[in-house]
Amino acid sequence: MKRPNRLGILHGFLVVFAIGLIAKAAREQLFRGGYWASLARRQHFFSSGLPASRGEILDAGGARLVESQERVRIAIAPAEVRELAGVVKAMRNAGIEEKWIKAVQTPGKKWVEMPTLFLEADVAPLLAMRGVHPSAVVNRIYPNTGGLRRITGRIDAAGRPLDGIELAMDSVLRGDSGSVSLARDKTGRGFDSPDTWGTIPQPGHTVLLTINSGLQEICERALAAAVDSLSASGGDIVVMNPHTGEVLAMASKRADPAAFANTAITEPFEPGSTLKPFVAAALLARGRARTDEIIETYNGQFRLDGRTITDVHKADKLTLSEVIQFSSNIGIVRFSERLSAREKYETLRDMGFGTPTGIPLPAEAAGTLREPAKWSNTSSASLMMGYEIAVTPLQLVTAYSAIANGGELLEPLIVKEVRNPDGEVVFRAKKRVVRRVMPAAISDSLQKMLLGVVQAGTAMKADLVNFEVAGKSGTARRVEGGRYVAGNYTASFVGIFPSDKPQYVVLVKLDSPRNGYYGGDIAAPVTRHVLGAALAARDAALDRGGLLGAVRRDTLRPDSPAVVPKTEPRVAEAKLAIAGHDTIDPVMTPPVVRPQAALIPNDTTLRLPVRYRAAAGQADSRAVPYITGMTVRDAVHALHQAGFRVAMSTGSSLTVSPASGTLVPAGSLVRLSRPK
Repeated sequence: MKRPNRLGILHGFLVVFAIGLIAKAAREQLFRGGYWASLARRQHFFSSGLPASRGEILDAGGARLVESQERVRIAIAPAEVRELAGVVKAMRNAGIEEKWIKAVQTPGKKWVEMPTLFLEADVAPLLAMRGVHPSAVVNRIYPNTGGLRRITGRIDAAGRPLDGIELAMDSVLRGDSGSVSLARDKTGRGFDSPDTWGTIPQPGHTVLLTINSGLQEICERALAAAVDSLSASGGDIVVMNPHTGEVLAMASKRADPAAFANTAITEPFEPGSTLKPFVAAALLARGRARTDEIIETYNGQFRLDGRTITDVHKADKLTLSEVIQFSSNIGIVRFSERLSAREKYETLRDMGFGTPTGIPLPAEAAGTLREPAKWSNTSSASLMMGYEIAVTPLQLVTAYSAIANGGELLEPLIVKEVRNPDGEVVFRAKKRVVRRVMPAAISDSLQKMLLGVVQAGTAMKADLVNFEVAGKSGTARRVEGGRYVAGNYTASFVGIFPSDKPQYVVLVKLDSPRNGYYGGDIAAPVTRHVLGAALAARDAALDRGGLLGAVRRDTLRPDSPAVVPKTEPRVAEAKLAIAGHDTIDPVMTPPVVRPQAALIPNDTTLRLPVRYRAAAGQADSRAVPYITGMTVRDAVHALHQAGFRVAMSTGSSLTVSPASGTLVPAGSLVRLSRPK
């Protein structure tokens, strides 16, 4: 057999290699083309994320509270920079801090990232230079007031929601991110390409809140002034529409500037005497008492189960209405003996205490309401006085709204609408009744009782000149380390405005005030200030037409003499029972001012205070704003906002003429006197 020569072997090997090469090429071309195309695309293109624009948060009138703006974050790789002088000049023109410019010029630096976010138009020349690496960022712009930020919440640098509406409504607000592919040159630098492909980001939905910005600002100003002037550790103001459950304003302030929690829903407190109207409602609804029924109150001191219960306003006997009017601990405890422990517990539970309200805000506290099996011997009486129970400001204002709206406990609303990116409404909140907690007739009786509290009881400092206000004040000792501490109180007032056709329920709570502590003395005036400023504001969620029917037709004139002698110059002065203080607790009693009876001689004629009717032209009038505690600049701003012309003069103090609260036609001249 002829042996193959070396050349033949080499030719055979080459043939086999060629066949294998052709087969391999055919395989890659015919069966693995997609793989190689994908690999080439990955090498020549890279994907860059496009963040979706987060949805806006608006107030009830459509004004922007939170919005997203596109920004650029800049990083520079000094080793890639060819014209360092040009980059430095562009950085200075863009207003970049000198320390970052020096960092770029430092030898050995491989990567310098600026913490500041820039508008793309402001840094366009810098972005066009080699070695500059921009990345798109969606920046969130928040309101500049602490109260609104507590409601809206925040997101972190990575776009993750931290609290507030941002967290509660994150799935609606965040939208869907997109992506874009950029071509890559041999150095790895990205640039736009005609073949660029990607997905378009879908912006988030817009959330419309029930908050009225004007009213919110009024509440925040009033709360800040009260906390500062009273040296309080903090406070809360909540305003609700009692007929819909909409939260119109929610302001919180703490002495610690780092505190960010929305304490109106996260910090329960013992409500004190503000709880007493609900006990009266239970008695009336079950037919266990009448508003005019008299009960013995033992001249302000009563022993029960080994403890002494005291009243500030000492009296031998009081009706149920007077028990509420003068905040009698003894009276409410004695009347409540007609209710069983289970009935007391169910009354408070049905008012919503002890369970979250369901408002779409994170970290809402449920408060504390223990079942009767866990009560001590003194718990039953303590609960009736507003102790051994903890409620949030939102829970309390929601419960009072049931008194104002005819007896329905409503679910509080903070989100009014949700709109998609095209502006179409995809969700609209509706009034939701949790349960009926009292008949309408009982709520009417309670409103009249609460009107008496403001007109001649413990909260006369909440009264307005032109409108009637109903409400209840409360003063409760605070607990520290599991014990009640003397001299440390929570002062509160819940007002219903106007009393006959309510549009607001306003709660004011002040924690640990140092310059006064009775709710009727310090929380009620804050309520009056809020209401006066709301009446003077252009838009504070008030139905002006509805208010026309609620204007007082018989307001006391300050210059009306109460007593006129018949024939001789003999004047008998009737001394009014002291008011403005609510009973604190059954353990410690503040100094008492005893009521004095008037002795009127037979030959003296009493003339009732002169009352007047509102002028016919007052239909288009506005109340002059309350300027107490304001600076001159803020006072002028408030008067202009209310639609008045202002004339300045010099005096001994900051005063306004006509007086605050007076109804005068819009556009009238108001004289503001400022201190020398």
